[in-house]
Amino acid sequence: MYIERLSASPKHHFFGYYGINPWDSETRYHLALETNFHTHRPLPEDIATVGLIHRETHEFISHAKTAAFNLQQGSMLHWINCSENGVHNAACAEFTFNDWKDGNLVSRAFNPRTGATRTIQGAIAAVSPAAPFAIGLNYGRMSHCRAVVGYATHTESSEVIAQPEDDGLYQLNLQDGSSKLVLSIADVIRASGDKRMIGERTWFNHVLFNTDGTRLLFFCRVRRETGGHYTSLWTVNPDGSDLEMQISFDYRVSHFDWRTPTQILVSSDICGEMGFVEFTDGIRDFTPIGRGVLPSDGHASFSPDREWLLCDTYPRGTERLAQLMVYNIAENRKIVLGEFHHEEQFVGDIRCDLHPRWAPDGKTITFDSVHEGSRQIYLAEIP
Repeated sequence: MYIERLSASPKHHFFGYYGINPWDSETRYHLALETNFHTHRPLPEDIATVGLIHRETHEFISHAKTAAFNLQQGSMLHWINCSENGVHNAACAEFTFNDWKDGNLVSRAFNPRTGATRTIQGAIAAVSPAAPFAIGLNYGRMSHCRAVVGYATHTESSEVIAQPEDDGLYQLNLQDGSSKLVLSIADVIRASGDKRMIGERTWFNHVLFNTDGTRLLFFCRVRRETGGHYTSLWTVNPDGSDLEMQISFDYRVSHFDWRTPTQILVSSDICGEMGFVEFTDGIRDFTPIGRGVLPSDGHASFSPDREWLLCDTYPRGTERLAQLMVYNIAENRKIVLGEFHHEEQFVGDIRCDLHPRWAPDGKTITFDSVHEGSRQIYLAEIP
């Protein structure tokens, strides 16, 4: 096993969330944010530099600036790969990052070869693998619902409507830059039929397309009066139709991934104790997976061939070690890739989850960590 630091101090570098490909088509350049701080939650005046890290030289190449980011999920950076007649054309490939424009959230599509920038009306949460559109979320709203995954804003908390009819999931057209609301927060609360949730502050988070772009997973979360939040898991078509609640507010639900267009992996206590389960969209045939081998929760994602899971843990024990692992599904076998010490200060809004990410080749993994004191991106090559 070979692990190296991809980015260099003294500035801090991170990608953000798991389950997103950070590499260009040649696995040469890795998307990243660069900041001169990492021990406080970003303020409205804090700026991150958006750029690319060269795999061989480790050089960070600056391309843009943004104030729409957080330490947990970055700026939801994505590549938009361009193809002509089914053939990839690297010359027109763009990457996206979220940004503010005149007090409104947008995303920028940037071509690193030409320097051209386009603006898309809305902040990207997930990009379709099959069509030129994305799903957007209001990360400004989330700064008042769950700040660790929101973007700092000057909007007052009192201005946030608990369950709006005009906010929720947005479909963003990556070609013409337009945006339209396809599912409101109020729609989902009504569909839940759970009267306990009516009138409480609610938000959507963690949107993910299935493997062929025909279906979406997302969380609907509601603040508890006593602190914390309730979570429910939903699937829906990208146009907002055929909405289905897969796990209700009565259970704990955490991280998830799609194995196929219909098979879903999620960590939940719906089968009793907290752990990973698989089920079929709409059928809800929950089956435990990896019990006693996988952790009860973690940022898990399937390898490109869907035969392995990549997963992490939060820092554990007196040594506060975050574990990185791969898991062979057919053999029920775990291989620990490394353990990384995170100092006690890295909790809450400034914690640094490993958030491991596959490269499309299935042999390269990157993750964020603070085990050397600064926040940096690390690369692991799997034999």
